Amino acid sequence: MERRKVGIIGAGHVGSHVASSLALLNICEDIVLIDTDRRKAEAHGVDLQDMVCYSGRNCRIRAGEYEDLTDAQVCVISASGEIFKENRLEELDVALDVMDDIVPKLKASGFDGTVISITNPCDLVALYLHMKTDFPVIGTGTALDSARFRIRIARELGIRPDSVEAFCIGEHGDSQVPVWSLVRAGGRLLDELAAEEPERWGSLDRAAVGKSTVTAGWEVANKKGSTEFGIGAAAAELIGAVLGSSREILPCSVPAEWNGTVIYSSRPALVGGSAMPEPLPLKLTAEEKSAYEASQAMMAEYRKTKLDGR
Repeated sequence: MERRKVGIIGAGHVGSHVASSLALLNICEDIVLIDTDRRKAEAHGVDLQDMVCYSGRNCRIRAGEYEDLTDAQVCVISASGEIFKENRLEELDVALDVMDDIVPKLKASGFDGTVISITNPCDLVALYLHMKTDFPVIGTGTALDSARFRIRIARELGIRPDSVEAFCIGEHGDSQVPVWSLVRAGGRLLDELAAEEPERWGSLDRAAVGKSTVTAGWEVANKKGSTEFGIGAAAAELIGAVLGSSREILPCSVPAEWNGTVIYSSRPALVGGSAMPEPLPLKLTAEEKSAYEASQAMMAEYRKTKLDGR
């Protein structure tokens, strides 16, 4: 049986937690950490390998170089420049400079798998990698935002998070759209439950939950410098679906067309069993559709002004 191998470019807070989640969830057997700071990558490799001893897993985690990606099925890109920005879009210019350094090395490495792009601003960086390489590129997009949405709904309703189905679409950023009309609890639409039993299911403060979902990442980063645990788990689940044949439906950033322009934007998609996820059709309210289109339009404008011609 072929060993499942994942390379991670950028072994900082995010990359190291992706590695931790991959190992603990038994998603792969071989992880290579690549970083401009080789000593840090080596230290993370040793520390994570020690953790594996207590996990009951048999995952090898080590520092490496680009040539170690030749036989990897997945390459995670989590490298970035300055990340302490309130608006992820402010990180774009530096992030593109980082990608310009990574792309030629990745192409020359012999890697021939799927790229999982995490670096913010996620949708635009994933699009840039799509434009500059021939690899299938999937952005983590609103996978983490959707988890934030679910956990907040669950806490307000007093139920388990895995009893809630909910997702955010559009940009992994301020213009994302929490899709309230399709939120389900125990298989039932929340709108239906709220109409039938308003005191039990209708008291949730949707505006507050939506705002908290959108601003959560900034609030965490503002207090401790970065997000890491949540995105590590979100990326690991996406990677597991890519490597396996589970055919999971996950929110992620994938190519979309907006007025004849290819952009990257998040929506629920069927992941696994093909090179790229298959986006599901969306049934939105007029308000949600308008907000989603505004998010798409913004991504298209950023492509025009920042990516095209670069």
